[in-house]
Amino acid sequence: MKMIIGRFFLALLVAAVVPVATAGAGTLGKTEIAGLFPGQFEAKVKGYRVFFSGARNGSLSGEAYGQSDEGRWFMRGTALCVVWNKWTDGEARCGRISQQGGWYVAVNSEGEMLKFRRTDLAQK
Repeated sequence: MKMIIGRFFLALLVAAVVPVATAGAGTLGKTEIAGLFPGQFEAKVKGYRVFFSGARNGSLSGEAYGQSDEGRWFMRGTALCVVWNKWTDGEARCGRISQQGGWYVAVNSEGEMLKFRRTDLAQK
């Protein structure tokens, strides 16, 4: 079970930050991405829900299905990069993010999609 969850999170996080296939006018810039933090988020990928929070100082914490991890986010040019201690084995995953409706969207090179949104603003 731990291996399945670990693989799921690796796929999730790769999808979250691999360059968006349709990166263009809808791609968020550095200022817009940095403006997302601090915040609490819900992510959806392959029918699974993951909850994570990110601080302005770059720290991340996430939880799903009894598994949790800590990491950090940072900007590399206009790309958002994330590093999770366990879920990415400490390796950075970077890419561009676009916005579609109330969701932030990333698509990896294999066509897998990740959607995430702010949960602390969802009710406002």
